[in-house]
Amino acid sequence: MKKITLTLLSFILTFSMFAGGLVTNTNQSAAWTRMLNRNATVEIDAVFFNPAALTKLEDGFHLSISNQIIGQTKSITNSALGNKTFEGDVFAPVYPSISAAYKTGKLAFSFGFYPVGGGGSAEFNDGVPSIEMGIASLPTALAALGATGGFSYNTYLEGSSVYFGIQGGISYEINDMISVFAGARYVMAKNTYSGYIRDITLQTADPNAPLTNASVTAMADYAQAAADGVGQIVDGGGGDLTLEQAEQAQLIDAATRAQLEAGLVQMGLDPATMPLSGVESAYATAATNMYTAAGVLADQELDAEQTGSGITPIIGVNLSLMEDRLNIGLKYEFKTAMTLTNATTKDIVVGVDPTTGQPITMFPDGAESNADIPALLSGGVSFKVNDALRIEADFESYFDKSVGWKRSDPFTGAEITADDFIDKGYLLYGFGLEYNISDALLISAGWSGTQTGVNDKYHSDLSYSLNTNTFGGGLAYKINDMIKLNLGGYYVMYTDKTIQYPVSTTEYYTQTYDTKLWGVGIGLDFSF
Repeated sequence: MKKITLTLLSFILTFSMFAGGLVTNTNQSAAWTRMLNRNATVEIDAVFFNPAALTKLEDGFHLSISNQIIGQTKSITNSALGNKTFEGDVFAPVYPSISAAYKTGKLAFSFGFYPVGGGGSAEFNDGVPSIEMGIASLPTALAALGATGGFSYNTYLEGSSVYFGIQGGISYEINDMISVFAGARYVMAKNTYSGYIRDITLQTADPNAPLTNASVTAMADYAQAAADGVGQIVDGGGGDLTLEQAEQAQLIDAATRAQLEAGLVQMGLDPATMPLSGVESAYATAATNMYTAAGVLADQELDAEQTGSGITPIIGVNLSLMEDRLNIGLKYEFKTAMTLTNATTKDIVVGVDPTTGQPITMFPDGAESNADIPALLSGGVSFKVNDALRIEADFESYFDKSVGWKRSDPFTGAEITADDFIDKGYLLYGFGLEYNISDALLISAGWSGTQTGVNDKYHSDLSYSLNTNTFGGGLAYKINDMIKLNLGGYYVMYTDKTIQYPVSTTEYYTQTYDTKLWGVGIGLDFSF
């Protein structure tokens, strides 16, 4: 029997709760949800978007507190499984952002707290395609045990991911036109994974005798008992005897001989001339293979956690021209070097090391993996058309190829690096506007688009990147001179992606990746 492995893709949940980068969230205020473009803002959410512009605030203390409710559905359609669609739901009812600044003279001191990556929990109630494809391959692999093709199983996977960032820095006004910023963000990452694969059942010609962990274990126990029984005769010097000769010597009875011969025939062997030493070896090998097969059919559970941290240096500059009608904001976030470490109590076996024979699991306890956050250059240009209308255009450029990420090539299984699966950096661009209906009420709307720079080798069941178009809108209402309310909502439209994966040199199957995402935000800005 061939070595049995249940091959699964690594369950590395790297999702962002907005199309702001491969792993980066840039939707960090309620004001953003209503306009989508804030990289040239001179309001309190500039702590995140344009920190050099904080010197434009009035002297005093300023605070912004907001929350977003975000829902996301990730779907994968697999042609090899009859165009079956697998869906994973991500929901974040609490997605907080806090910005605070104290402005005095030419200086502004700022603090921020943001979920700069992840931010929700993903549930895959029917698992993912790689799990089912692995199980679907078992009937062929276990045909010698009577598997005929049909199968059933139960599975569930859940993962959560959140990268909280605590940010601080100082802004300085060089003159009326130029301000600069220097600061840093401390990022704390935590991913959790749980789930199971249970009740794997393979159909046989006898509907009342399917292959399960219990039934194959019983077969293995029988084969091992047969090997042990014959081994006693071999150890006693009867290794050269045939089964017929062993019966004639009354070392075994007729019923035992018949059972042993029937088993050898089922293995495709000729028992007539086979010595007992060969019979022992055949049954021992069969037992080993069947125990391996039973292990593949066994229930498995996953309970793992990954944690890590890193520091993001940040610099920025703001230019105010045309008597502050034209404002230009630029910010550069350096790469965040970060390593995640596994803390695993239960793990799922995904294969067997061909060299050592040891099981390969998803999250080996204590293992480390690279989780760098790419460097980011962002900017925006804001222009006040008149006292009522302001327009803004933004961009964000991510330096994705500089990260130390590694993953398995979905086509070859070999380990590859970012240079192999990323062709260019992720790019975001957008346009928004605000219109003051009155001194108290402002309405706004915006659009942003993205172009991902990954190639087909990047995409997997749980980590893929698609081009997007996002539309948002909302309002701001000035409750009084100290408090302003922001309300907004947005919807992200993803461009689906279909990739061909080879089965052989002449055959392939396809997987189509798609996502839907929506969000609503509410927040209060305070000035003291």
